Amino acid sequence: MKEKTKHQKNHEWGHKVLRVVNDENLLNAITPVRVKESVDQVKMDDLQYEYEALNMDGWRYQMGFALDDDSFYLFYKKPLDTSK
Repeated sequence: MKEKTKHQKNHEWGHKVLRVVNDENLLNAITPVRVKESVDQVKMDDLQYEYEALNMDGWRYQMGFALDDDSFYLFYKKPLDTSK
């Protein structure tokens, strides 16, 4: 007897990147304009609030990485509701 395999619809994932900086002067420095449009920038002092807000909205932390000496980046994702 063959077991029937259920075909489930794959989720589409949304992605969000936070750039975290220590110094407010760095918020508008370093990253090119095109990159800034897809990166949310936040001060270190506001990181806890930002983390809680993302969690409440369904975003889940995936990984962190650094591209420069003045900031680090946090990568989040969540499944998108494509049934609409």
